[in-house]
Amino acid sequence: MYLDYFDKFLNQEPYLHIDEKEWTFIKGYFEKEDVRESLAKVAMTYPMPTMVISEEDCRRDFNKLKGTWVYDILKEGEWFARSEAGYEWPLTYEGKQWYFARNNTGNKASNYFQQENRWSVESSGYPGPKRTWETESFMISLMGAAYSLKLDKIDRSILRTMIGLRKYICSQFKPNVAKAMYDLFKAKNIMDFSMGWGDRLAGFYASMNTELYVGVDPRKENHPIYREQSRYYDSSLTMFETPKKVDFYREAAEDFYYDGYDDTFDIIFTSPPYFNIERYGNDDNQSWVRYGKDIDSWNTQFLHKALDNMLPTLKSGGKLCVNISDVNASSGAKRKGTNAKGWQKICDPMNEFIDEYGDMEYKGCIGMEMARRPNSGGAGTAKDTNQFKESTLDLVEKTKGIRFCEPIWIWEKK
Repeated sequence: MYLDYFDKFLNQEPYLHIDEKEWTFIKGYFEKEDVRESLAKVAMTYPMPTMVISEEDCRRDFNKLKGTWVYDILKEGEWFARSEAGYEWPLTYEGKQWYFARNNTGNKASNYFQQENRWSVESSGYPGPKRTWETESFMISLMGAAYSLKLDKIDRSILRTMIGLRKYICSQFKPNVAKAMYDLFKAKNIMDFSMGWGDRLAGFYASMNTELYVGVDPRKENHPIYREQSRYYDSSLTMFETPKKVDFYREAAEDFYYDGYDDTFDIIFTSPPYFNIERYGNDDNQSWVRYGKDIDSWNTQFLHKALDNMLPTLKSGGKLCVNISDVNASSGAKRKGTNAKGWQKICDPMNEFIDEYGDMEYKGCIGMEMARRPNSGGAGTAKDTNQFKESTLDLVEKTKGIRFCEPIWIWEKK
């Protein structure tokens, strides 16, 4: 039942806000179910609780990104990656474990343009922010997190946290990691076959060395924003910085042929979709729509085919760098007649495929530090004994005190 008491929280400026004293009173005086419904209906009268980023914030962060140095974030240290039983290929680079430490410099430089677009995306298991905010039943469910997370107030930041922990927000790639990779390998010409939210594009513009960026992505909503980003970054470069050239293609990576780009790129660096977990849209050029029922089809017909198409474009001495991990997802349900959810191997098959090329040499793997989502099997925070297998629960003890990272697999063309 909607509570008239909540009318006082309508039309607040600049955004919905219930302070600690008020929220304590509400939780103590009203029934929980009525509060959830009332809070949901009030919240839905406001825009989604995206992070407020001004153009000035964007400009300052882009300039900070330009000033970052590789070893500000590239550190030596132990880390582990999401998997069921580890990987066959070593998680070391030049004989040691290295990782990019979490750092938010540069996030606003791309998020200023892409945030609302990114919030429209969903996962296989949870609705994204946009659908959540537009669906009353999802919102009522979401408001339960204000109780289960023991939150002491309600505001824009708190609501954003609730969505991130109880629903799904598609994550950014770190622009500072992209810039660091370009700088580490002294790359001038960049290929990115899964552009995502323009984060590696931001890193390209921030690097002093880079000259050419070729980006491929099938999602039609992204491309007008890529062009907007490019115009903005171009206008932010000084006369002393390297002029940039960008080519964008709205195409599925496995369908795109690289005519005119043979022996062009110093680095191919991307972060493809993680099988059917991330659902960037429902168009038939999306890899999860085409091949998302079966991991073997996705590996061979999307990822391996895309790599096969583009490897001739890599220069001798150039680097192929792919940020991806194995996933816990359903695969082969239609073929096997069951919901075959479990760990799906992406990385070992990918590395075995690349290894078949006689001119490609495995150089190693660098981690990219990630936040540990609560009660996550892959991140080593699993608690729910009904949800997780014993081997997954054991990971909590095995990885205690060790950084959780996503792998960046690195190959070099001879």
